[in-house]
Amino acid sequence: MTKQRRLAALAASSAVLAATALAGTAGVATAQSDDQATYRLTVANLAAGQPLTPPLVVLHGAEVSLAEAGAPVGAGLQQLAENGNPQVLVDALEGADGVGAVAVGDHPIVAGGVPGAAELPSFTSLEISGPASAGLVSIASMLICTNDGLSLVSNAELPATVGERSIFFSGAYDAGTEINTESFADLVPPCQGVVGVTSEVEGAGESNPELAEGGVLAAHQGIGGEADLDAMTHDVAENPALVVIERVG
Repeated sequence: MTKQRRLAALAASSAVLAATALAGTAGVATAQSDDQATYRLTVANLAAGQPLTPPLVVLHGAEVSLAEAGAPVGAGLQQLAENGNPQVLVDALEGADGVGAVAVGDHPIVAGGVPGAAELPSFTSLEISGPASAGLVSIASMLICTNDGLSLVSNAELPATVGERSIFFSGAYDAGTEINTESFADLVPPCQGVVGVTSEVEGAGESNPELAEGGVLAAHQGIGGEADLDAMTHDVAENPALVVIERVG
């Protein structure tokens, strides 16, 4: 992480921690059984040129893995990575062995410095409850201005006690399921408007079989800038998001 990104991350961390501290002053309603836990997650976008789809959050045990570098990507994660659609993955996870709970954020998150930041916040918070025995959390969002890029936190340990807080940085990954054309015609439509690029190309909200590739999940290699995406404007940060997790119940 460069010095500039470290400073941005520190600034975002301070803002997010302040926000979660204020949120913590509100009571967490509903009584829970001893084997249930509630967590507040706040996800902040650290990459100005890469809006993130609403985060998908999974509480799970060690026998479940949402994504592993070097492994093939399933249909659910593929749909999230290519089209920003979390529903296929939600349907696959809900009720699956080892999965304690699944939730999806309410809105995309956009870092400051682009037109979309005027209408969309730079971070979002949600609460999720599940078995305290789950122990692990994974979080995924699409990197909107990519063909099949993902912001991922995989198999992170959940805070064990009420009031405990953990902080993580997500990693940037390529699902390896779609050729990186970097063409607006092959990207989800929100990319252009949010980042402030003018184009008459509508974009695509569905996978194109002609662009399919049978790769595996790997670290994202960034934007080449050979088509519609600009390497500077749409830069893929090594750590696209800051995540703060607090056990509140």
